[in-house]
Amino acid sequence: MLAQFVKTHKQSLEDVATGVRLLGMDAVLKAKSGHVGLPLGGAEMGTLLYFAAMHFDPQNSTWIDRDRFVLSAGHGSMLQYSLLHLSGYNLAKEELVNFRQLHSKTPGHPEYGHTEGIECTTGPLGQGLANAVGMALAERMLAARFHDNNESESIIDHRTFVLAGDGCMMEGVSAEACSLAGHLKLNRLIVLYDANNITIDGTIDISFSENVAKRFEAYGFNIFYADGNSFESLAENLDKAYEKSNLPNGETGPSLIVCKGIAGKGSPKWEGKPKIHGNPMSAEDVLEAKKHLGVDNLESFFVPQKCYDSAQKLVSLRTQKAKQWDKKLNEKKHHWEKTNPEKLKLWKDLFETEYANAFLENELLEAKGKMATRVSSGKALAQLAQHNPKLVGGSADLAGSNLTTIPNSSFVNARDFSGRNIHFGVREHGMGAICNGITLHGGLRGYCATFLVFSDYMRPAIRLAALMKIPTLFIFTHDSYGVGEDGPTHQPIEHADSLRIIPNLNVYRPADTLETYVAWQQALDSKIASALLLTRQDVPDLDENISIKRTFLNLSEQIKKGAYILKDFYNINDTSKKIILVASGSEVQIALQTAQKLEMSNHKLSVRVVSCPCPQVLVKNPLHLNTLVPKEYFTVAIEASSAQSFAEIVGRSGAIYGMKDFGASAPFHQLSQHFGFTEPQFSEFILNQLNLR
Repeated sequence: MLAQFVKTHKQSLEDVATGVRLLGMDAVLKAKSGHVGLPLGGAEMGTLLYFAAMHFDPQNSTWIDRDRFVLSAGHGSMLQYSLLHLSGYNLAKEELVNFRQLHSKTPGHPEYGHTEGIECTTGPLGQGLANAVGMALAERMLAARFHDNNESESIIDHRTFVLAGDGCMMEGVSAEACSLAGHLKLNRLIVLYDANNITIDGTIDISFSENVAKRFEAYGFNIFYADGNSFESLAENLDKAYEKSNLPNGETGPSLIVCKGIAGKGSPKWEGKPKIHGNPMSAEDVLEAKKHLGVDNLESFFVPQKCYDSAQKLVSLRTQKAKQWDKKLNEKKHHWEKTNPEKLKLWKDLFETEYANAFLENELLEAKGKMATRVSSGKALAQLAQHNPKLVGGSADLAGSNLTTIPNSSFVNARDFSGRNIHFGVREHGMGAICNGITLHGGLRGYCATFLVFSDYMRPAIRLAALMKIPTLFIFTHDSYGVGEDGPTHQPIEHADSLRIIPNLNVYRPADTLETYVAWQQALDSKIASALLLTRQDVPDLDENISIKRTFLNLSEQIKKGAYILKDFYNINDTSKKIILVASGSEVQIALQTAQKLEMSNHKLSVRVVSCPCPQVLVKNPLHLNTLVPKEYFTVAIEASSAQSFAEIVGRSGAIYGMKDFGASAPFHQLSQHFGFTEPQFSEFILNQLNLR
C-alpha cells in the first residue's frame, strides 16, 4: 500500500516534489503570469499521485486502462506540466520555459488535445471535477460490459483521481455532478480537495464558510482528512480511499480527501498568503525559496539530477501494470474468440472501430409521415443504437419528452452499470460536463438532452466540448414557441443563434424526419460536438409537398454544406420576379406554403425555397451560398427565433422574419397566429417588402 511505499521511497518522492516546485516557480516568473501557489502547495499531492498512486505509461499515453488524473484547479497548470515532464511524457523542458507563450505545449490552463497526458481542458472551476465524474461513470459502464463472472476480473478496472480547490467547491457545477456521483456510488472516483483556504481576493472566510466535508458526506462520499503537505498523511488516507474503491458496486460511494495544505509552500515570504494564489513571485523571492529548499545552483530552470533520477526510478514502477495489462488483454481476446465471440466483437466495436452510420432504407421508410422532429430523433436513436454500441446517455429528467431512451437497455444504477441509459436528474450543467467526461474517457460516446431554453444552464459545458473538439452530442427539444402553454420561460428565442456562434459546434435544426435522420448521421460521423434542435409539435413530411426527389445520400451531401434547394423557381428564364425564401425547422413548411400562395397570385412571382438546417455552416461555404442564394434575388429568411444567424445569408437588401420579443402562454396554434407564423401573415409581409401592397 501507499503508506509502506512512502516509507521505502520517501527521499525519492521528496526529490521529485522539489523539482516540481523549482520548475513551477521559474516558469511563472519567466512568463510574468500564472498561478504559482498550487505548484508549490500541491507538490506533495501531485507527486504522490503521479509517482506512487496512479498507473499510467508515458510511452503509451492513451492506454485504455490507465488511471485518469484531472487537475480541476486548472489555474495551477504548472503543477501538472512539471509532473508530466518529470514522469517522462513528451513534454520537454523547453516547453516549460515557454509557459503561457504562443504555440507552446504549456498554455495558461491545461488543454485536451494540445498537451500529451492532459485528460480534459480545465480552468473554468468545477468543470474538471464534473468531467471526472463522467470518466468514473464511463469506467464502471465499460467494466460491466467486460467482466467475467465478477467485477474484479474485468479487463477495465482503473480509477479517476481529481485535484480540486476551494473555487471548484464553490461553483455549482461541481455540486450537480458530485450529487449524481454519490447517488451512483462511483467508488472509483477519488477527489483530493486542496483546502488551503485562500482565493484571489483573500482568505476564503470572506465569502465561503460552509462545511464542504459535511456537504459531500450528504452526497454519499466517504470523507477523509489529510495534511496536504505530508507524504505520510496523504498516503495513509489515499490507502483508505483505495480500499473503498475496491468494494463491489453499490456498497460505498466516492471518496473526498480534505487536504489541509499551505498554498505557496516553500516560499518563506509568501506561503499561506492570498497573494501567492494568482501572482508570480519576484526574482528575489524565487531565489530565497530555492535557498530555502536547499538548492545550491540558482540558475533559472535548473533541476538537480537527483530529481530526474528519482522520478525515472519511481515511474518505472508505475508503468509495470500497463505491460501486464497488454498481456492480459491478448489472453482475454483469445479466450473470447473461442468462448464468447460477441464480447470480442463488442471490444472491437468500442475501442477499434470508427463508425459510418448509414441507415437501412426500410427503417427510414417506416419512420416517414407527419410527426414532431423529437419523435423522428427518438426513432433515429433507437435504430442507431442497434448498430453503434458506443452510444450512451440520457436526459435531465425529461426522457419522456426528449425521447432519448435507448430501447431494450436498462438505466444504470449504483449496483448495475450494464445499461446504456442514464437518469441525470434535474442537473443540466452537471449533465453536460459529465457527458463530456464520458466522451473524453474513450470507448463510449456521450449524449444528453433537455429543452432548448435550458441550454443556457449547460452552456459552459457545451463551450468546453467545442473547445476540446470532442464529439459529445447535445439534443435539445421544444425548440420554439411551439412549446405552447408552458409560456415564455420555456420558449427559446435567442438560443439557436447563441449556439450557432460557438466555434466547433455543429448545430442542426431539421425540418422533417429525413432531415432529422441526416442530422443524426452527420453528428455521429463528426469528430466535433453537435447540437440537434427539435420540435415538440408535429411537422409534415416535406416529400408530400414537393416535386424534387430527396434521397438520404443526396441530402446528406447537401446538409454538409448547410442547406439545399427544396423547391426551385418554376422557370429560371421567364420574366417573373424571383424571390428566395430561406427557412429552418418547423418554419420550412410555412415557407413552402407561402411560395405556393405567392406563385398562384397575380403578381408574377417565382419562388425558390431553401431549407437551411445549418446557417452557420452555409455562410462558411460562400460558393454554395451564392449558388443557392444569388445576391441578385430578393431573399427572406424565416425562423421562430431571433434569427440573426440568417443576416449574412439574406444580405443587406434582404429581410429576416423572426421573433423580436419573448414568447407567451397559450396553445401552439393560437401562438402561431399571435406571432405571425402562418402562411397568410408571412405572405403579406413579403408582398409589403416588395411594395406589392
